[in-house]
Amino acid sequence: MGKNLVHYHGMLSYRRKSTGAERGREYWSLTRHRDGTRTMRCVAMTEDSQFVRDVTYTLGKDHRPLDVFIRLQVGERFVGSGYFRVEGDQMRVVTDGWDTGHVNQTLCVPECFYIVTHAVMLDGWMFWSYDKAKGGEQCIPIYNTSTQWDGTDGPLGRQETLRVTLVGEEEMEVPAGRFHTTHFRFESDFINVPTSDLWITGEDLVLVKYDWSGLGLEYVLVSLVTEGGESSRNPSGMGEGGKGYDQSD
Repeated sequence: MGKNLVHYHGMLSYRRKSTGAERGREYWSLTRHRDGTRTMRCVAMTEDSQFVRDVTYTLGKDHRPLDVFIRLQVGERFVGSGYFRVEGDQMRVVTDGWDTGHVNQTLCVPECFYIVTHAVMLDGWMFWSYDKAKGGEQCIPIYNTSTQWDGTDGPLGRQETLRVTLVGEEEMEVPAGRFHTTHFRFESDFINVPTSDLWITGEDLVLVKYDWSGLGLEYVLVSLVTEGGESSRNPSGMGEGGKGYDQSD
């Protein structure tokens, strides 16, 4: 018998750490399909940089990317759109951008890798590639769809690596509730940006908080609603007393 279909949604607040003022927000929804695949849809928008980013990202039951769609608008200008499809050791890329034109690519990709879309909720999904049993600092191969820290160009990107460290398990209180989380820290050797700290929870690796202290920014989960329409502190294994996340699906 297959697994049950699970769907829930919420909102992430983009904030300035110095004042707590909201500079943007990201609406997201997550579906865990009956075959074990997962799809997350994110729509992010900011007042300061005036971007609107639409992303739909599907993971296989083995936690590898299957397909991703990105569309980016900044102010009144269309920046670009792209579709990425992974088949075995190849990723097919089709992008259109105001600065790059129409591009078709086929790239070789490793078994364990992640597509960085710059939808902040989806940053938690990169940790499917982290081996908790091994621990320590690990290099995670990625395809980065932007050369900018805030993802305001692209989505024709490049292959990079991130250095990721597991910090530990922590209880965390945010506006959406209290969660048992797994704390990770990561750094990039390709873009000159400060170290980032992320806290994720549950079997779907939902992002609870993203702290970018070096830039004075944070991203906080402010709502999480189950398909029944009620705000929940424990959807499908998340919340008080639950696991930060489990790689064993």
